[in-house]
Amino acid sequence: MLKAVLFDLDDTLLPDESAANAALVAAAQVAKQWHNIPPGDLKDSVRRVARRLFRAHPVVAPYGGNFDVSSWSALSARFDGEDEEMKQLSAWVPEYRREVWSGALAENGFADPLLADTLSCVYVAERRARYQPFPDALQVLRELGQKFRLGLVTNGPGDLQQDKLDVSGLKGCFGAIAVSREVGFAKPDPRIFAVALGQLEVAASDSVFVGDNPKTDIAGAHAAGMKAVWLNRDNAPQPEGIVPDRTIHSLDELQEAIAGL
Repeated sequence: MLKAVLFDLDDTLLPDESAANAALVAAAQVAKQWHNIPPGDLKDSVRRVARRLFRAHPVVAPYGGNFDVSSWSALSARFDGEDEEMKQLSAWVPEYRREVWSGALAENGFADPLLADTLSCVYVAERRARYQPFPDALQVLRELGQKFRLGLVTNGPGDLQQDKLDVSGLKGCFGAIAVSREVGFAKPDPRIFAVALGQLEVAASDSVFVGDNPKTDIAGAHAAGMKAVWLNRDNAPQPEGIVPDRTIHSLDELQEAIAGL
């Protein structure tokens, strides 16, 4: 009997990559006012430089592109935490942001340290302003919360993911929250799902996980012994070898989808 529903956060309950892009464009509009740089050009430069610098850092490089924090998240996260990796990233973040924005400006023909520092701050504010849930999220969570125990399992730095939950109003919906950089395991590792299930005091066999990423969410939930629902908002093709128990295209479809699980 189904007793609990667990969710992914980014691009499941609230926009992440699209919101990061919008925040980059908003910051780039400031650069346009200063130097008439086309916002799209600067946005592309920022993403390119950020990815290159972040993946080259000694903490991130050994993961070979599978680190559980994205380069655009590092442009706004503080990396709070006591483990050695978080301490190293936290100490490096100010330098990283300066180098990203300075490097992006340089790609577009400008050397302007003051503008680089300004854009770094503008981006953080614009990103935070976009910690808003998808229109179909809050009502569905409220309705499900009357029938099931709810949990959240998300990859990312603790300070950033917790800020998203606080600002978006989603935090109070969950009886368990497991963030990869707080618990020490990242999806698709089944142990991060087990942390949330333990907090809810529910067996994996009595639970279902809902997420947008087949490789981390669906495969990880199945490895943990849970059923899994793929939220495929963009009608993406299903990856070979990963078969969700149900596929939906909106959270409004979720209650019907899990009724038979």
